[in-house]
Amino acid sequence: MMKPTALTGLAIAGTLMLASCGSNPFSDDGQDAPDPGTASEAEVPSFAEIQDQMWETMLAAETVTIEGQVEAGEADLDELFDEIDEDTVGDITITGALDGSDSEMSYAAGEGNTFTQRMVDGVEYFRGEDFGALLYSELDEDVAAAVEPGFIDELVADQWVEFSADGSASIFSAEDFLTIWQRELREADLDDVAGARETRDGQEVYVYAEEDGEAEYVVAADGQPHLLQLRDEDSSYTFADWNSTETPDEPENVITLDDIFDAIAEQQGWPTDQETGDGPDDEVDDAEDVEDVEQG
Repeated sequence: MMKPTALTGLAIAGTLMLASCGSNPFSDDGQDAPDPGTASEAEVPSFAEIQDQMWETMLAAETVTIEGQVEAGEADLDELFDEIDEDTVGDITITGALDGSDSEMSYAAGEGNTFTQRMVDGVEYFRGEDFGALLYSELDEDVAAAVEPGFIDELVADQWVEFSADGSASIFSAEDFLTIWQRELREADLDDVAGARETRDGQEVYVYAEEDGEAEYVVAADGQPHLLQLRDEDSSYTFADWNSTETPDEPENVITLDDIFDAIAEQQGWPTDQETGDGPDDEVDDAEDVEDVEQG
């Protein structure tokens, strides 16, 4: 089964329009949920019967927190980090606004293979501690030979690097994630997958497991149906705080790409005026190379 890929900021085209929601669809207020003490397996809807309402409910949410474990190769992160193997399992967290407008995504796998992106009011930021090594790997060979990695690391330490202040920034969002899984699960042959009603962590749920046991989908049984857990042979995720996740604040201690390039030029004694055509702006190819860093 296909997995969400390119988690480093590639926008997903054709995502569904969010439906408006007047009340919290994730509460059980006013719902005629079956009594868990009398519900039988026959009363549990099949996955095919429940999934349309499930996707509609989730894609209408404003905020959510998604946490999980995914192989680097499935997320295209083995290409972003040279020292990470494709089968290395890392931790991913997506939190905040469902559409990514005010949200944060982080990934960590092994020592030193981490990144955190944050979007606030149309401006994207990259945590500085993660950014130095990625920027250094994209520098022109002549520039890289002249600049010590430690200089860039020190420059961006305790900072957030600002991207795309013109509003064109993109970050892999919870909506992107859900839309991919919606498409993949609809294409999969799950019409005949039966469910069982269970109690997990004190909550009534429907559990849908494929015959081979490699995939399992846990859906809330009370209130409108929505995913709580999703697992397959390569990854697993939990979904929490639907419509109650807080959105991130605008970071303090912000440094821009121009600030970084100017600091490199000053440290090397290069001119910083782009009109001279002699500074690092030409050799680094400025924002284009950095966009490559961001998008992997």
